[in-house]
Amino acid sequence: YIAYDDGFFRRQGLTVKIVPTNGGASGLADLQDGKAQLLEGSYVSVILAQVAGKFGLTQAAVKPINLRVVADASQLKPGSQALYVLPGSPYQTVADVAKAHATVGVNSPDNIASVLLGSLLASDGYPLKAIRQTPEVLPLMPALLAAHKIDAAWLPEPFGTEAEQEYGAVQLADFDQGALQDFPIGSVVGSTAWVRQYPNTIGAFLRAFQQGQQVADTQRSVVEQALMTSGVAPTEEIAATMALDTYPLAMDVPVMQRVADAMYAIGVLNRRYNIVGMIQPEPGEVK
Repeated sequence: YIAYDDGFFRRQGLTVKIVPTNGGASGLADLQDGKAQLLEGSYVSVILAQVAGKFGLTQAAVKPINLRVVADASQLKPGSQALYVLPGSPYQTVADVAKAHATVGVNSPDNIASVLLGSLLASDGYPLKAIRQTPEVLPLMPALLAAHKIDAAWLPEPFGTEAEQEYGAVQLADFDQGALQDFPIGSVVGSTAWVRQYPNTIGAFLRAFQQGQQVADTQRSVVEQALMTSGVAPTEEIAATMALDTYPLAMDVPVMQRVADAMYAIGVLNRRYNIVGMIQPEPGEVK
């Protein structure tokens, strides 16, 4: 959004339209259908699709898929994603949640929330199956937590800050710790065919995108404005107080590999996967 608002894309000769999605699943469907050329989504979603070699929101819509990662978009920082409960909850520790087989709200099973929760539970010696994951619409989760419809909730920002300010929710555990510290969250991907067909467009996109990343890492006030104009943050107060990710300027393969390794470790992947095979080697260059 910063690259768009500040004209970085335009100065690279690109006409860019940013379209919000309801998550990685709908974004991947748009890539397959040609409605979108690039998708910013979680590593977990794109790795699952790449390993399967196919994707579809329904069985009838399943089509082959082949993806290339062109940019590392975001990495976890303190407070940017956490496990939340209500004040006075009987669950005071992660172990309490596991022992009680508590119901935890997630956006969808076997996605980024599952990887983070599984890794957090593993650090305390519990498997992911110790909890009951219930898929919920992410913007509704703070209210569902407040209404006791779920025992705990995985909440990324700005929903974590919203839950705190609107309902008094408290962080039971910050995911940015131990094996999850600085964990890669978001990636920018395109279909392999499109990326290979338009290397100059990819190069121009990345030059503008990285300018936006650099601003986001150094000018908080600009990020807050982008959060408001894009509708990501519902209020100025939330935009001003929510935790932010960090925004990498380059792809670091060993860092990105951590996602696939964590997915395998907790059982989201049934085999080890080497992510280097789906990474575009250099901006706009095919090797």
